[in-house]
Formats: sequence, structure tokens, C-alpha cells
Amino acid sequence: MVANALWGWLQQWEQNNWQRRGKPIWSAELWKDIAARIKNMVVKVRHVDAHEPKSRATEEQKNNHQVDQAAKIEVVQIDLDWQNKGELFLARWAHETSGHQGRDATYKWARDRGVDLTMDAIAQVIHDCETCAIIKQAKRMKPLWEEGRWQKYKYGEAWQIDYITLPRSCSGK
Repeated sequence: MVANALWGWLQQWEQNNWQRRGKPIWSAELWKDIAARIKNMVVKVRHVDAHEPKSRATEEQKNNHQVDQAAKIEVVQIDLDWQNKGELFLARWAHETSGHQGRDATYKWARDRGVDLTMDAIAQVIHDCETCAIIKQAKRMKPLWEEGRWQKYKYGEAWQIDYITLPRSCSGK
């Protein structure tokens, strides 16, 4: 009955240009996608009495419960991931475009251009930024020549020494 009703509604909505009583149906794009996907499929719908105590549930009811739980978790994760990834994408763009500035400067730069970002998203992007990691590493390194003398080298460092002959003077010496 449900499958027949669903198929009947889909056909009717499609004939009425995805409207009911002159008003667009809710989430028309989704329904159009469903109609296109199931047009050449056999759709089977079965009723499962899911409101049985777990102690008396049949295997079919237990499977139904597991599928329901998995669907709920997946929908929540998809929605959260989409929002989070979108904000991280914008934060990464703002951070890189503003010249790899710090958190507060990136926030101000984005805000001045009408992009609303959270400090947490910017901080996460800066933390994951390879360019910023390289810059931080370079700032931490001590120069090898300091205070008029060479500092000790570290074990395992590779040094390259180039020997270049000086050009001879005009007199040939």
C-alpha cells in the first residue's frame, strides 16, 4: 500500500510540475531524484512492527532496529561533516589568501570581507597548515653563526662545503 501510494504521488506530482494544489511540494529536488532513480526499479516495502520489547523481538525486528540506528547516525554525521567541512574550507581560503597570518588577523581579514568564521575553525586550519609549520620551524632554529663564532653542529646534520677558486688577478698571481 505504501509503495503504491508513494508511486502514485510521485506520478501525480510529476504530472502537476512538482506542485500540489498550486503550491510547490516540499523538497521537490529530492523527490525528482527519487522518482528518476526508481522509475525502472522494482520497489518492495514491508511493514515491520518495530515497537516490540527487545526480549520478544524477532530477528527481523532486531535487524530493523539496527538499520534505523545506523541511518540516524549516518544522517547526523553527514550533516555535521558538511557544515564543518564548509567552514574549514572557507577558513583555509581566508588563511592562505590573507598571507598565512595568525588567528586574530585572519579572523579580521575574513570579517572585513563579509566572511563569518569561528576562531576555532581558523585555529584548526592554522594548526594543520604545512606552510605555517615550516615557518615556525625556521623561526625556532638557531643560526649557525652567532656572536662571532660557529655554533656546534647537531649529530646527523649534513654540511656541504663548496671550494671555489678565486680568479687570478690582472698580474697573474
